[in-house]
Amino acid sequence: MLIHDVAKRKEAAANRMLLLLNFLKEETYSDFRTLKRVVGYKGKHVHATYNLLNKAIFMGFIIKHEYPVLTGKKSLWGITMQGLSMVVMPDDEVFPGYFEPGKLKYWSLEHRLLNQRVRLTLEEKGASHWINGDRGEFMAHYPGTKHRPDGIITMDNGAIIAVETERSMKTRARYINIINSHLDASDARRWHYAMYVMPDEKSKQSLMKLFDGIKTVIRNNIPVPFDTKQREMFLFRTVDELEQGQH
Repeated sequence: MLIHDVAKRKEAAANRMLLLLNFLKEETYSDFRTLKRVVGYKGKHVHATYNLLNKAIFMGFIIKHEYPVLTGKKSLWGITMQGLSMVVMPDDEVFPGYFEPGKLKYWSLEHRLLNQRVRLTLEEKGASHWINGDRGEFMAHYPGTKHRPDGIITMDNGAIIAVETERSMKTRARYINIINSHLDASDARRWHYAMYVMPDEKSKQSLMKLFDGIKTVIRNNIPVPFDTKQREMFLFRTVDELEQGQH
């Protein structure tokens, strides 16, 4: 919808810039499709999003980085120190990192972008207070945690969920260690559920079958049965299921 009032148009543009910078403050970098979603532009038209990104680049708030893929090149936009200076708050527990393309790990890039998609989907359904598992803020909130999930988010009903975005399967032994860590976190009232989000139904069913095959976990250094009550802590969803409303 077009805004004809000049003052309101400037206010809307400023709000979108803040949405962009606050998201990148937490995520460091992202791609075009995700950032278009973050700032609230809908539909197929992309000019407004590009205009916003180009303005942020011009102001020194973000930088653009292109990297090769099989089909050509893909672009990322990441926050600079100047951009962080606009959104870092006095009560932030740690100073966020800025985007350094030279340190980018391409093998983990698609996982990071899928994780952002999961985060935005949950937030659009009323969840809030996302904390990235790989950031210093997570350790400030949850010191001593053995396994760091991809993120922690609070649902609109108050349930705190550890999000595990899985693009590929880990070993059975690794999952047992992760399960033990999640159960410890539940005992300590750090979070209530661990949600595994998979790219498709086949991978979801495979992971559920692997979990069903785990019969023993460690509680207080003692092997105990992985029973129904403990199993109920673990949720399994595809990205499509989340976007269609199941959470």
